[in-house]
Amino acid sequence: MKKKQHRKTIKSEFKRIIAAIDGSMYSKRFAKKALDLAKQNGVSVTALYVINPPETIYPEFTEMYPNAVALLKKGRRSTLDEIKKLGDKMGVPVKTKLVVGHPDQEIIKEAGKQDLIVLGCKGKSGLERILMGRVCEKVLHHSQLPVLMVR
Repeated sequence: MKKKQHRKTIKSEFKRIIAAIDGSMYSKRFAKKALDLAKQNGVSVTALYVINPPETIYPEFTEMYPNAVALLKKGRRSTLDEIKKLGDKMGVPVKTKLVVGHPDQEIIKEAGKQDLIVLGCKGKSGLERILMGRVCEKVLHHSQLPVLMVR
């Protein structure tokens, strides 16, 4: 008689999925992966968008454009709203969160002890990657939690 193999679902390991959204053209793709995984396992998703403080790249930026962060937040909110709508269509509860800070640190800070972090590895490129480093690599190396990287 064959023994039934029990496949462990992520629901028994994770309470929610943190989908780190970066606004790239790939964001929807890896957000969809996070939503699919959440739906299959009956867990919720937190779509997290972290705005890197402009002054970390160009210190005089906030002096020249005092409303820059407010404008960035407004634009990024629409990206999060799209992910929430997609979650609603799929029947997956999605909480959105928009913060200002260093992306890798904020992603790790948002994730609790029983969370899975899902993020894409094909976001920003070129000079921005050189200046800021690759967020996915930093999260992978510094997080104590499981990380699913979507290409």
